[in-house]
Amino acid sequence: METSEKIEQGREFLTRLWQCENEERPGFLIGYTGPKMRGGTPVISALFSTEGTDTVRTRLQDPEKFLQAQLAEIDGQMKFEGDFVPALTPTIGVVTIPSAFGCPVIWQERDFPAVRPLISSPEQIDDLQRPDMQAGELGRILGYTRYFRQQTGGRYPIRVTDIQGPLDNASLIMGHNNFLLMLRTHPKQAHRLLQMITDVTIELVHEQRRQAENDFVPVLFQPWMPDGMGVSISNDDSVMISARHMAEFGVPYFNQLADAFGGIYIHSCGNWLHQIPALDQVRGLRGLEFGASEVPFAPVLAHFGGKIVLACRIGFNKDHPFLSMADYVRQIMVARQTNRGLFIHVDVTNGILDEQWPETDLTEIYTLIRGERSMGTQHG
Repeated sequence: METSEKIEQGREFLTRLWQCENEERPGFLIGYTGPKMRGGTPVISALFSTEGTDTVRTRLQDPEKFLQAQLAEIDGQMKFEGDFVPALTPTIGVVTIPSAFGCPVIWQERDFPAVRPLISSPEQIDDLQRPDMQAGELGRILGYTRYFRQQTGGRYPIRVTDIQGPLDNASLIMGHNNFLLMLRTHPKQAHRLLQMITDVTIELVHEQRRQAENDFVPVLFQPWMPDGMGVSISNDDSVMISARHMAEFGVPYFNQLADAFGGIYIHSCGNWLHQIPALDQVRGLRGLEFGASEVPFAPVLAHFGGKIVLACRIGFNKDHPFLSMADYVRQIMVARQTNRGLFIHVDVTNGILDEQWPETDLTEIYTLIRGERSMGTQHG
């Protein structure tokens, strides 16, 4: 199959997946499945892997090296079966928006950069000013957006950068302990900070789309989403707060983002199962991205299945471990009650693997996903 035809088929299928109309099978994508693979060559993530000829810091600070690493990953990815739509991603991790507010950036050789908190007390929030679109690392992100577009002649669309989410960014700006305590002691200041972050986030996404010449993918995470259907955020603070606090301090700002972009797609690490009541209040919730070894996946599939996109990956393979990649895919396929909206990311990039992790046979994975297998209580 020609590359252009494969990409177009991927767009068509994933558009239906976001509309929860993929009755015939789940969506899927082969990512990094571990060092041992049968039926293909493991693809190293240009964004997340510490492997390669350059350190992470060198790769991220040099736009040409970063671009070439992403192009190599796309070439490798296109050799697999699956629902893959290539795009280029100008991101340097979680620091983007906190750095714009003034948080010092700590560059690390073999990992994404981190930030030090800028403030520690609620009273300091009143002195914060809304940053412009060149503050901190925003200028770098927008510059990379233009550079990737120019160097490839617009061959690939541009993904939204890592904007995190209002709660996560507030925790980075203040430090997690200080911010989470403030939810109880100074709710007015907490809302002021969250509103300012949300306003900056909306402005940044609009500006990045403009710099990408409107050839834009509004989600950082897989799967590809058509522009206009939403925006992706990270909400890792969900594991640290109650559903009541999420409803008060998270949902109103999620709703603003959903209103601005046509929906919202939320990633959360860890076990966030207690947040289902708050998530039910999110207006325009398009999907959830999660580690199936971190949150009990069967209740998630039962509650949200067929209503929104549920994009799972292995994640930190510790609390609810899978024995192999095939075991992970098999368990998801058995637990599902419908194919509609289900996306299986066959990937362990962020997982914890030991030397006993077995070889992944791609033929077995393809058969599990495309073949007829028992499925919960009904067929999708």
